[in-house]
Amino acid sequence: MSSGQGDEADEKNNQQQRHGTVPSNRIEFVHLAERPPVGKPRYRDPANPFQTWTGRGKRPNWLRRYLEGGRSLEEFKINEEE
Repeated sequence: MSSGQGDEADEKNNQQQRHGTVPSNRIEFVHLAERPPVGKPRYRDPANPFQTWTGRGKRPNWLRRYLEGGRSLEEFKINEEE
């Protein structure tokens, strides 16, 4: 016993997949690790300038490794002119 509505919805989804369109009601969630940091960065990794830290929260692994190696936190501070 088919009502027809389910078949129409399935056909519409199949057409959208064939034509490469995405339904407008589709929601994609972004993992928290992929979100950009909130706040102005104060520290930068010299080996990878895309890795920064605002000075808030847990220290990132790249910075902890440098500090454990005997380097100073001030070495990574971003100048206000940058």
